Amino acid sequence: MLSHSHFPVASRLYKKMMSTATGKWALMGTLIGIIAGLGAIALYISIELVTTYLLTGLTGFSPPRSGLLAGTSFYKYSPNIHYLFIPISLVIGGILVGIILNKTAPEAKGHGTDAAISAFHNNGGKIRRRIPLVKTVASAITIGSGGSAGREGPTAQIAAGFGSFLADMFHLDEHDRRIAVASGIGAGIGSIFLAPLGGAILSTEILYKRDFETEALIPSTIASVVGYSIFGYYTGYKTIFLIPTSTVIGFFHPLSLFAYLIIGFLAGLSAIMYIKVFYGISRIFEISKKITPYAKPAIGGAVVGIIAIFFPQILGLGYGWVQQMLDGNMTLFGSGYLDLFLIFITLFFLKTVATSFTIGSEGSGGVFAPGLVIGAFLGAAIAIPLRVIFPYLSMDEIIIVSMISMFGGASKAPIAIIIMGTEMTGSYALFIPLMLATTVSYFVSGNLSIYRSQVLDRSKSPAHEDEYKNPIMDDIPVYTAMKKDYLKISKNESLRSGINMIRESRTKGIVVEDDGRLEGYLSIEDIPVNANYDEKIESVMQKDPPLIKSDDNLHNALNKLTKEPSGKLIVYNESSPSIVVGTLTLVEVAEAYNMEIRRIKDAQRMEKS
Repeated sequence: MLSHSHFPVASRLYKKMMSTATGKWALMGTLIGIIAGLGAIALYISIELVTTYLLTGLTGFSPPRSGLLAGTSFYKYSPNIHYLFIPISLVIGGILVGIILNKTAPEAKGHGTDAAISAFHNNGGKIRRRIPLVKTVASAITIGSGGSAGREGPTAQIAAGFGSFLADMFHLDEHDRRIAVASGIGAGIGSIFLAPLGGAILSTEILYKRDFETEALIPSTIASVVGYSIFGYYTGYKTIFLIPTSTVIGFFHPLSLFAYLIIGFLAGLSAIMYIKVFYGISRIFEISKKITPYAKPAIGGAVVGIIAIFFPQILGLGYGWVQQMLDGNMTLFGSGYLDLFLIFITLFFLKTVATSFTIGSEGSGGVFAPGLVIGAFLGAAIAIPLRVIFPYLSMDEIIIVSMISMFGGASKAPIAIIIMGTEMTGSYALFIPLMLATTVSYFVSGNLSIYRSQVLDRSKSPAHEDEYKNPIMDDIPVYTAMKKDYLKISKNESLRSGINMIRESRTKGIVVEDDGRLEGYLSIEDIPVNANYDEKIESVMQKDPPLIKSDDNLHNALNKLTKEPSGKLIVYNESSPSIVVGTLTLVEVAEAYNMEIRRIKDAQRMEKS
């Protein structure tokens, strides 16, 4: 068996590199990038093979291609296409995916980027070693059979999974494993989209809604560049989308800012719809006990297949249809402005539904690519009336700005998505429009994100919990800080009495208690504007009020208080949640903390004297 002693030079080099942060991440980033690039190629080829032999082989349907393979296949309505066989292709794919995932790695279901984000925050960066292979196979079948899903999620999970494996192999700690996973996410997405700079920044931005993981930037940059180089060598370094040379795009008129504001606003609303529909349909499949997990992807595939009989544009990645729109081939969709507007709006909604059923039914694939296509259909629709008001805007630039800004809002990673948009189109001419529209979309869509595992910022991530811990507050029990003489009222009292008590006490809410037992909590925020003041408190009170045990510590109490709109916790006896012993607000927490600080300082002065 070979050991380090057989390769003394390599062993010394390895030890030297791993002894410094620069050397360690240069090595890790390079290795992660190699796998990201090779993984992207493997997935790319696998999808092509499944598409050729399953979707096209069974139905005769061959979707149009995007910039990478534009011209190699061109779709047209043909009597040789067996449209009724499309659902069969998707059902076969769904059955295979259901068996593979449930038998080997159930956690590979859904969109891979979110799973990798969850591993970063909640699992110490640990990803099972079988995940990359299972994800590749399952995603290739899902997408290749016609499922509406993307390549980026699987590639991100492949590279992130390898990053996790490398960290374990090199005996790195949990912190470094997480950084390796984040680097894998960026490298995987940067490779498959041929957008290395955007991928590198995405690794720092996609983990949070309002924060960055800056430590991942350097290793992710190395990994993204290496991954891009390998995948680009195979594909020819073409951009995902090709802008026709005859099309003039760019920022030429200050009044066009109003157009981009409108696009950004509508893109933000569309991002909300995408997220709500996606997780609404996903929830139906999650809670359904009557459907066996093995059959769920097949059912989702059947729904998508039935829709695709009439609207085949929803199948697969959808990049080719975006390319056709950019090339001006609108006759593929319809004729006449009204006809095109209605078709594009319909496709906008149906692509959202198709993606939700494909991945939400526990299929395998990414949400990034479908999000871009959904945004492109929206852009094509709104371009028709918008160009009447702003005739100097081209159809292509409205489509691109809508496409990028929609997913920039949905992903909560606006900076990375803006940069990726320029890399995917090979043009920085729309940088200003993308900045404005994506920023508007980001704010309009609020805290909603298509990546459910994202957290608000570093302070909310278990990965950084120790950084925000206060050892003093950990040692202060809630019962020493709580207010014992709290306000209380019976649930049978009138709402008018409760409101008067709240106003007189200048508090936000009061405890609802009967016979010494907790019944609920009445807060001003809970009272409807048109409420009947003579009805009982019971009808509007919170029946599941915010609680904390009396023997818990102030650190945990503070975490709960920052998330509680009423700003108050009800403290209950550790032996029984129904027995209230006090209330706690930020005021009491601050007072108890300050008292403990003074006590510590007094004790230190006593020791010195």
